[in-house]
Amino acid sequence: MNGVPADPRAKVTGDWVRHSMIVAFRSVSFRRWSTVATLAVFLLGGYAAGSRACAANGLAPLSEQVLSVGYNRIAEIFLQPVDMSKLGVDGLAGLRSLDPQLKVERLTHSVQITRGARLVTEFAIPEGNDPSAWATLTTRALDRTRQFSPPLHDATPDQLYEAVFDGVMTDLDAYSRYTNPSRANGERAIREGYGSIGLTLDPVDGHYTVHDLLAQGPAERAGIAVGDRVEAIDGAATKVMTADQIRDSLRGTPGSSVHLAVTSATRGSEHLYTLRREKVIPNTVQLRIDNGIAIIKLERFNASTAANLRSAIAQAQSTLGPHAAGYILDLRGNPGGLLDQAVAVADLFIRRGRIISTAGRHPESWQRFDASGDDVLHERPLVVLVDSHSASASEIVAAALQDSGRAVLVGAVSYGKGSVQTVTRLPNDGELFLTWARMYAPSGYTLHRQGVQPTICTSHDDSDVDSVLLPLRSGQMESPGVLARWRAEAPDDETALAHLRQACPWKPHLPELDVQVAERLLTVPVLYRSALALSTTAVAER
Repeated sequence: MNGVPADPRAKVTGDWVRHSMIVAFRSVSFRRWSTVATLAVFLLGGYAAGSRACAANGLAPLSEQVLSVGYNRIAEIFLQPVDMSKLGVDGLAGLRSLDPQLKVERLTHSVQITRGARLVTEFAIPEGNDPSAWATLTTRALDRTRQFSPPLHDATPDQLYEAVFDGVMTDLDAYSRYTNPSRANGERAIREGYGSIGLTLDPVDGHYTVHDLLAQGPAERAGIAVGDRVEAIDGAATKVMTADQIRDSLRGTPGSSVHLAVTSATRGSEHLYTLRREKVIPNTVQLRIDNGIAIIKLERFNASTAANLRSAIAQAQSTLGPHAAGYILDLRGNPGGLLDQAVAVADLFIRRGRIISTAGRHPESWQRFDASGDDVLHERPLVVLVDSHSASASEIVAAALQDSGRAVLVGAVSYGKGSVQTVTRLPNDGELFLTWARMYAPSGYTLHRQGVQPTICTSHDDSDVDSVLLPLRSGQMESPGVLARWRAEAPDDETALAHLRQACPWKPHLPELDVQVAERLLTVPVLYRSALALSTTAVAER
């Protein structure tokens, strides 16, 4: 999930991101704390003296607003009500990741921070559940503690914010997280796009060679070709640059220019190019045609996924003509992404009905998404592949296509990340991802922890297509009614949940087995219809 490796041998794409459902980008409001008397620092001089001391020591100033925006956002929209007193203390305790000698202790009416045997500071616990008050106190405590802790003294403000927010996140859930500005910038680029000239470089024999080009991007339009060597960027020789340095040099504000020295792979001569950067959103869709079947792989869901998928389908239809055997949508290993794109992808195939619904504590988290009446495949057969790494947005698409009776699911039970996260951009350019809703499939079950069960399971001990499909041929498939009962009981019954998850758990097997099973279903219509009917029966029984 982290950035492009610094290893110069690594492929340079400038792209990185993993998991997380993102539902919206919202403006943030927060209350200013006004009850100063309840938050007085008891010992060692108070906040004004601490700020002057930090300035005198040459420390970079901290912004109370970063913590205030974050704390208020947590209190406002997190899925469950939060105890700001616990969050505030645990946020301060997160500083131990930078300085293990620190100790944060909550007393009856105050919180103490000590380092070794020395009392660093002590402050009163705020009255009520006031996030702004805790943001103020945390900022003051940080300023004070930096004067007595060498590791905190040497840490940057962003490192301190990260330590505090990481401490706070321990009180929330596994999907809520803070990302520092550097990582957040990279993730935003993948979600929303970035300024680029549209090429990917690979290190080859000490040179950086063009590996791929964005169709009709600035580099391709200028005549740069796959195999060409990029010798210099803005006058800097690439052979002495790291992958991160090259990525950062190629990126920039859309509309800005970059100068490249490129040696042609065909002519051997060097050319100078001045290219203007354009906004680029990485293509997460891959298409291949196999035996009259279009196999479309979705790697993740970003701002262009639905549009790129529509284009891939159009290309496949042009290649295959009206007699295509069918289509395979491969969601295996897809960790998720943008909620609106998951809805848009499912909507490409479903003519009517519910796609997904969400519900949480905040009134705006109650949302319903329905199909708009389009089916770009014109009801041609569709098989969807899922596995235990298909999560979040992938599960929305899989559940919607299965519950609507539009597709047959093949593979293993999906991950079970049935929650939606909002992302708040903080004043320091970091981001706060907070779970604010649960997701519910069209038939009503929660995706949380349960995941989506495939109709055809390939993760048993079967080693070939015939053995996988034997239960379908012989009518010995697991009763949809049994799965429906387990689904109904799973939210409150760990035994039912365990039965459900074990009905088709992922096990190591050749990835091509999933594809081969899907291709057999699509080329034997009677099998496809039987599997599709079984999916529809399961929905009816739920």
